[in-house]
Amino acid sequence: MSVRFSILTPVFNREKYVAQAMNSVLTQTFQDFEVVAVDDGSTDRSPEILASYGDRMKFVRQPNRGPEVARDKAASLARGEYLVFLDSDDYFFPFALETFDKVIRYFDSPPLVLANMVFPDTYENVNPATQKSAPIEAFKYDDFLSKTASVSTSCIIIRRSVFEAIGGLRKDSTPQTFHADDTNLVLKAGTQSPCIVIDKPCTVVYRKHSGNSMKNFKAIADGIVRLADAQRRGEYPGGKKARTYIGGRAASFAYGKCWREGARKLAVSLVIRTAPLVLAALWNTTRRRFQEPPKRIVLPAEGHA
Repeated sequence: MSVRFSILTPVFNREKYVAQAMNSVLTQTFQDFEVVAVDDGSTDRSPEILASYGDRMKFVRQPNRGPEVARDKAASLARGEYLVFLDSDDYFFPFALETFDKVIRYFDSPPLVLANMVFPDTYENVNPATQKSAPIEAFKYDDFLSKTASVSTSCIIIRRSVFEAIGGLRKDSTPQTFHADDTNLVLKAGTQSPCIVIDKPCTVVYRKHSGNSMKNFKAIADGIVRLADAQRRGEYPGGKKARTYIGGRAASFAYGKCWREGARKLAVSLVIRTAPLVLAALWNTTRRRFQEPPKRIVLPAEGHA
């Protein structure tokens, strides 16, 4: 029997955070879901914590192969209409799945929905009631490649049939090479139409800590180069649009992170290694200045379009 959502969570040595992530799902106001957690070879108490939830979730273990392979394993066990990704150190506000369901119904079951997240140091920095009181506001794009902003794994909601049709996640990544797996996934679904981007309310909390993968600039830069290589091999639909998106991702990360944080040799290296795509992105940025931006859509409090 299917459910609306399958929440997919890879776990590796997250004993400090995983309980809050799981509890944030199990206490949702919308209850038509399942949780699939894959422990990726943890050496701490993470498996014990996950096992303590009993039949409230599906829980399997595998040798350490990296979060991308763990997510793909979780997806293979899922039975939800939509797959929702949640990293084990992030967590949802109680109304997250309710918000996703309303957006999916309003926009007639879109293939791809992207949520919005906040970046507080602690949960207490964010008032869930304030977030919930805001009407749902979203943007409707022709497809993912028609937008420009980057994406985080915990913000991806994808129809399971689409995920399966595009071949899921990479099967050959490792704990060292998984970086940019979120971008790889949405690029593979890049021409699916439409793509809905939720602007309000924020539904996901990104936890900042010393183990965040985003702090490994070299690994992320290498991950972006792998995206560029995959694009050259024709692994992404969208042609020029995919090229410009990857180029924009490279330029943004090179300047916004590497250069500004002092990793200037890495910034220059990344731009050189993806130069044709960066140039395409710069030209596309100039062209977009003359295009009308998408209209903000405010969903009615009740009912459908």
